[in-house]
Amino acid sequence: MGAQSHAPDAAAPSGCPQRIVQVIAQLLTDLVNRNDQLPVSPAEITPFHSSKPPAISVSNYLVDRILKYAGISEETMILALIYMDLVVQYNPQFVITSLNIHRLLITSVMLASKFFDDLYYNNAYYARVGGITNAEVNNLEMEMLRMISFSLYVSPEQYERYRTSLYDQIRWKPAAAVLAAHVAVPPPCAPVTPAGVGGGAAAHGKAEPAVVAVDMMPMEHAQSSRYRAAMGFHAMHQTAIVS
Repeated sequence: MGAQSHAPDAAAPSGCPQRIVQVIAQLLTDLVNRNDQLPVSPAEITPFHSSKPPAISVSNYLVDRILKYAGISEETMILALIYMDLVVQYNPQFVITSLNIHRLLITSVMLASKFFDDLYYNNAYYARVGGITNAEVNNLEMEMLRMISFSLYVSPEQYERYRTSLYDQIRWKPAAAVLAAHVAVPPPCAPVTPAGVGGGAAAHGKAEPAVVAVDMMPMEHAQSSRYRAAMGFHAMHQTAIVS
């Protein structure tokens, strides 16, 4: 039984990802703010790193680009968060910062959608949403798969642990207050009809995202010889996104 089997309980309604996206945006923003105080050595630079932090905030990138144009579900967003956490678990030298968070987000969302959703956008569309080139998103997809040892399966127990922790955050602090300083709360959910593997948004009545880069010029990076490739490798990571 894979991640697709998870059924939400009555206490935590599913199908409307805005609240989860808002809480994840705040968690990632806090994590990045902490980790940005750490020095970055050349050996730690990866294809996910930019030469400087993009001008768009994590919250706006998630809400105004990924949530608005990619039509993600709550389940997909939670899986994406798990994949980002796995990157850190499998690669303890990798630190999530403002230099790599945007590329991590768009890549993890793309992988989660491909794994979980019956219909999903193609790589070229995700590149447009993320503000990067198609060639780069293809490279980042393979890089993340290598970094997590191609382990896209998430057990029901692991998924529920993350989901419960996120909903606990919602109960502790209402979503409207979580991102007050970052982004306006989006309107209530509207039905989303994602395109098929070879499709685009226009054919399904959705607006195409503007082809606008988000100032994510890549840095020169070390090749993937550093990364652990052994299946089942679980290193202690320096900080979990969801505890």
